[in-house]
Amino acid sequence: MMRNYPIFTGICILTLSLLVAGCASTPSAQEETESSHAAAAPKTEPEKKNEPTVADEQQTSEPQSSEDNSIDEYTMGEEEYQETKKDLANLVQELNQIIASRNYQAWLDYLTKEYKDYYSDPKVLQDYSEAPLLQKYDIKLRSLKDYFNYVVVASRKDVRIDDIKPLSENKVRAYMNVNGEPIVVYTLEKVDNQWKITK
Repeated sequence: MMRNYPIFTGICILTLSLLVAGCASTPSAQEETESSHAAAAPKTEPEKKNEPTVADEQQTSEPQSSEDNSIDEYTMGEEEYQETKKDLANLVQELNQIIASRNYQAWLDYLTKEYKDYYSDPKVLQDYSEAPLLQKYDIKLRSLKDYFNYVVVASRKDVRIDDIKPLSENKVRAYMNVNGEPIVVYTLEKVDNQWKITK
């Protein structure tokens, strides 16, 4: 049974699993800490004294709950389920490479407008900036690119899809099992026949 976690509890569990996975393989890129894609730092990016490490990502990674009871489950046939899961697993592998290489421009192509607008909102960025780890390094998020560099890159570079939950014909939630618990890693929506990360 999927259980709801407070925002940062889910993050902590996801982070621990990523750390364990990181020990077993060569890290390629951080997750939806995708935001760590350190590109040339514009003046809007905070000055970095000691850049946060993957070990600290639990305090900066994107919040995810393992369940959203406000949305009724959509029924998907077994064949469609398996095909969708396979497509999304391949998509996540692509995203892992993009995030690992900190390719912000490529990452943008995988986002819905809703996602971009939400994580560009100054209030949302301010809330993330108040996370203990970002405060520790005096990092202030001021743009979607900052969010990618300091949040996404740290938490989404090595994720995988173990299960999916259809929310509608064109929207699914993807889970990764961490210590036996399903944790949401992405909510994805099909837009113009292409799966994209959404809110």
